[in-house]
Amino acid sequence: MKLILTEDVPNLGALGDAIEVKSGYGRNYLLPQGMALLATGKASKELRHRLQYLEKLRAGKIALANEQAEKLNALNLEIVRKAGPEGRLFGSVTIRDLNELLKENDFELERRAIILNTPIRSVGTHEFTVRVHTEISVTLQIKVVGETVEKSAVEKTKAENADAIVIDAEEIEKLEELEENTELEENE
Repeated sequence: MKLILTEDVPNLGALGDAIEVKSGYGRNYLLPQGMALLATGKASKELRHRLQYLEKLRAGKIALANEQAEKLNALNLEIVRKAGPEGRLFGSVTIRDLNELLKENDFELERRAIILNTPIRSVGTHEFTVRVHTEISVTLQIKVVGETVEKSAVEKTKAENADAIVIDAEEIEKLEELEENTELEENE
């Protein structure tokens, strides 16, 4: 089936490209989604006239994507996860986590636009790619900070020691009061 693309389709072609695809893919996906028109007949003639308009539209989309790429480059991404003493994470940082982090920073992207080769399973700085547009990709870095379990155990023991010191100080005051009372009774 011969089609002419009306927009950029990843792994298939760019706007205005004449492509040959299997009939089921074209009929069930590309045509209903408005991504392509049949390359024969009246529709193709209309499309050739619309291509100039579509090229301007495409240039506008690329300009917006470049602006968004610059904003993404300015981001300093950091995520905190529980980690063991050697810096290995309990669990991992996945594409879904990265997408939520970008949403918190006001970047609405599809999950498929984020490219992470393998889930992040260790503390440190890691790289991933964001495909802002079919022609524009940005490589970003994320710093994974480990919240170690040992630190929380040490903090608990410090808190217990602080409570013990307070109790000891209270007990010392009570003992001094008892001693003063016993001295007063002996003097009488």
